[in-house]
Amino acid sequence: MIAVIGQSVVDRIKVPGKPWVERLGGAPVFAAQALTAAGADAIILTRGATPELRRPLHACGLPVIEGPSTCSCVSEMELYPDGTRTDAFVEFGQPFTPADVHGWMSPGLRNASAIVCGAQWADDFPAETLAALAGLGRPIYLDGQGPLRVGRPGPIALRGPLAPDVLQAITVLKLAEEEAAAALGSTDPGPARALGIPVVAVTLAERGAVIVTGTQAAHVGVEPVLGLADTVGAGDAFLALMAAACAGGASPVEGAGGACAGVATLLRRRLDGAGTPNGTAPEAAGESPSRARWSRRRPPDLSGSSGRRHA
Repeated sequence: MIAVIGQSVVDRIKVPGKPWVERLGGAPVFAAQALTAAGADAIILTRGATPELRRPLHACGLPVIEGPSTCSCVSEMELYPDGTRTDAFVEFGQPFTPADVHGWMSPGLRNASAIVCGAQWADDFPAETLAALAGLGRPIYLDGQGPLRVGRPGPIALRGPLAPDVLQAITVLKLAEEEAAAALGSTDPGPARALGIPVVAVTLAERGAVIVTGTQAAHVGVEPVLGLADTVGAGDAFLALMAAACAGGASPVEGAGGACAGVATLLRRRLDGAGTPNGTAPEAAGESPSRARWSRRRPPDLSGSSGRRHA
């Protein structure tokens, strides 16, 4: 069983020509949708948002444990027809703590074979919380976007490198391409291997992913999904699907291959209108099908080289 931990985020979404809408975001809902579609055994541990917004999470059919919270993470995104987007934090939620791990999370973690941490911002999963999770003896999968994101309201910005005490607890680290540049200085296998983490997965949007282990760096391809503006949550789905596959005996490369294929399937369902996020996601009209997209963001570009960013 896979345990997915993450904030239930209040996502405020805007597409050209349509009003702002509010929907559920964050790793729990997108991971749950992907795991349900894959028939994987999983449990979701979350806090934040409201009972009304969390309804799509419960609709996935997986068991959900909701912890107490005094505040919620709120994000604002403007999605554009070419697949880019702007991203900003409005508010931050209540971080996960070691007391949470040994308290309300404990029943959900007891039978977990792997733990997926869908981090949102720098203080979402402090090092001591990751250490407490690692102390349970399960593989820890961490979305590297969280510890790299500057913990202040406003446009999302990345700041590297990753702290050594964060890295010590991690079995698998997922980085998007621009996150790898911030954390490692490049997307080359050498710096990723130098982190000392057993597996580093760098997602490359329509180009698939690169899996770096102590002995190999392998590219995993994917069949592109064309013409989709709203690809929010693709990274969350990828990490959860990879964890489920590896828990079932797949190698990291095999797990990433299955995850890439699973994400592409979900995005095709969105494109066809059968699987829009939460059933309410607005779709931008007039997308150009000339490029495949998982998730891209508009500037600010922190790498200094490109105005397009992948999640």
